[in-house]
Amino acid sequence: METEDRVTNLDDMFGDNSHKIIKDAQALSLDYVPDQIVGRRAEINELVKTFKPIDVKGYPSNAIIFGNSGYGKTVVAKFVLQKIIERVENKRLMDHPLRWVYIPCKKHKTEIKVIFETITQLNPRTKVPKTGLAPSEYYDALWDLIKEQNISLIMVLDEIDKLKNGDLLYNLSRAGESQQLPERHFLTTIGISNDFDFGKYLDTRTKSSMNFKDVIFSAYNAEQIKLILCDRVKLAFFPGAISNGTIELCAAISAKAHGDARKAIDLLRVAAIYAEENGFSQVLPEHIDKAFEDIDGDRMLKFVPKLALHDKLVLLSIIKTTGCNKPVTNVRQVTAMYNKLCDKIEEKRKGRTTVSTKVGELLTMSFIKVISLRRGRGEGGRELELNVSSRKLLEDALYEDYNLEDLRNFNPVLFLT
Repeated sequence: METEDRVTNLDDMFGDNSHKIIKDAQALSLDYVPDQIVGRRAEINELVKTFKPIDVKGYPSNAIIFGNSGYGKTVVAKFVLQKIIERVENKRLMDHPLRWVYIPCKKHKTEIKVIFETITQLNPRTKVPKTGLAPSEYYDALWDLIKEQNISLIMVLDEIDKLKNGDLLYNLSRAGESQQLPERHFLTTIGISNDFDFGKYLDTRTKSSMNFKDVIFSAYNAEQIKLILCDRVKLAFFPGAISNGTIELCAAISAKAHGDARKAIDLLRVAAIYAEENGFSQVLPEHIDKAFEDIDGDRMLKFVPKLALHDKLVLLSIIKTTGCNKPVTNVRQVTAMYNKLCDKIEEKRKGRTTVSTKVGELLTMSFIKVISLRRGRGEGGRELELNVSSRKLLEDALYEDYNLEDLRNFNPVLFLT
């Protein structure tokens, strides 16, 4: 009888736990806030302006930080708020404490969830129940807690566009005027969004009460990404584990593909893991190429079969309205192409609003990216660009759907008026 395969020691499963490349993986995580910020001086200055009134006993403005994923919005917001708190305390600019909370709205989408999470962060031992109360009771609990702790509060609402409705923003903006806060205290909201249309559908009273100041973030260039990676390398890796050439390649690939610092850091992390798992003592340029192929190639293509038919039609419309001579498109052109594709395969069209929503979803999934925003031109102001490593592989993946087979050589001319 063969001896049964038994595991008696977890060390046998994990093997040698000595690392020659990665020293501190925390420095490569999404929630890591560095001691210094690279390539965002102008954006930091704009955000800091919203807090300047504190210097003269005034109240900071509400603001929304716009920009694509990986452009540094969240890390800059957290960095600036940490510095604001330190400055207020060191210079004694306020006669009461200033606190801030960070709420990921993708996880906390409703009014009650956001207020409860805020209460929990301010008082982890709160006895307020997570569910079961009316919205007004959660607000009352928050106002009472602010008075009890005698604080002014800054609320960072990341992915603010994921909120179910605008009631939360209106109620937060009216807290001072309705005398829910102690005298000479404030509640300020900092929103973060990659949806440049956020606010378009807010009602007039909320827009007026919030009076958001816009802070726009653009893509990182190769030099900025290189500096960011150099800072992380010092913390995350053992000396000599990453060469300058490898960092430069990682930065160049990331800048060309998406200008996304977050993806650049993840690219370096995946390459380092691959190098360690395969017995290398240093991350080589070819490991970056392998990691990029895994992250931006195969992963994106794996999503395609899972998309709904009309999501695929919108994505195909973006492909067909962009090309070598015209790398960008906009929602208006995409909608016109989408209508023609639907007619060709005799599929009932969805409305313009639905198409716009699907474009937003493709942005969130990183199939496409916004490369500029021309103010005052509505939907036509968003210029869209494909955000994949291989246009042909993406197109081939779409045509694997039998519903789209007849569209492979269908390239209608658009006449937009």
